[in-house]
This record gives sequence, structure tokens and C-alpha cells, in this order.
Amino acid sequence: MNIPDELLAAYIDGELQGAERARVEQAILHDARLAQRVAQVRSSRARRRFDGTLHEPMPQRLLQSARMASRPATAQVIDLARVRAERKRRAERHRLLHSPRVLMAATLLGGLLIGALGERLLGGGAATQYRGGMLLAGGPLVQALDARSSGRGASADLQISASFRTRSGNDCRTFSFSRQAISGTACRELNRWRILTLESSAAPLR
Repeated sequence: MNIPDELLAAYIDGELQGAERARVEQAILHDARLAQRVAQVRSSRARRRFDGTLHEPMPQRLLQSARMASRPATAQVIDLARVRAERKRRAERHRLLHSPRVLMAATLLGGLLIGALGERLLGGGAATQYRGGMLLAGGPLVQALDARSSGRGASADLQISASFRTRSGNDCRTFSFSRQAISGTACRELNRWRILTLESSAAPLR
């Protein structure tokens, strides 16, 4: 069947309807050469459209994404040997700080500092003494604590404020040393007065 080129082009462009379209399709079915021509024309048109798309400029957004993707990633290098060494040092420090000897030394040092503070605030070593890990009363403070009634002690600056007894049966007394602006609590234990609390409201020592 002879199909003019104009009619075939209109069919390929989708412009034919009804009887004319059916006539061209019947011709294509029965004519292999005509079917090949249609396929070649469609392939050529598709290739031209594709070539035109390739020559279009790429959007800036896609170009920016491509540049970012092409940049080499900056990887963080971790020195495993250094990490292990630091972890080992921390574990060693923790072990040393929590060892029984260190804790005992810290306790002893704290007691010595409290004893030294008490001796200085109470006007010398006669008022306090540090023995067996405890801060004990001595000198005029012992005399004031041993007094039967509350009131002034052996020194005019030393006063017993209150007396009470603990549940365990120990006699306790609160005292104040006005000249040094200090106060505290001492309890009788094994024939000695143990100072349990010692506070000061005085200005820092010079």
C-alpha cells in the first residue's frame, strides 16, 4: 500500500484520527518496509530531542551538589595508642587516690590541720592537743569543762554555755572563747574531753 510521506509524518506526529489513522496502521502491519521507515523516523526524532537535552546547561544546584560530592571527606584520625595510654593513666590515678594508704594519709593530715587550727585559735598548745587521731581539750579548756556548773571557766574569755548527756551516757558541753571568737562542743570520753566541733567567726589569721 502506498502511503505518502506527508500522511506518514502526520501519523507519526499523532495528527491522524479515525479512518485515515486506521488505514495507515493497516499499511504498516502488512508492509515491513513501511514499518521500518516509521521506526527509523521515530528513533531519529528521539535522538535529536535527547541531543538537545545534553546541550542544555546543567542547573547550578546540581553543579554545587556535584562539587560537594567530589570533595574528599576529612576523616578524623584517632590515635588508639594515645587513647589507651590516657585511659591507663586515669585508671592509675584513680587507683592511687582511692588506695587505703592515701585515704589514711588524707585523714591524718586533716586531723593535724584541725589540731593546728584549734591550738592556734585557743591561744597555744595548752588549750588543745591532738592525740590518737582525735582533737582533745587541754589546759584551761579542760578546767572549764570539768567545772560542775555552766558559766565562766578558768579564763574570763572562756565560757561554758550548756551541758547535756548523750544517749550513750557521755557528758557533753558547749564552750565559747570570746577573745578568739570561736565556739565548739566537747564530750567526755575515757576521762578526757574530745572536741567534736570547732567553729570560728573571727577574721582570717595573720
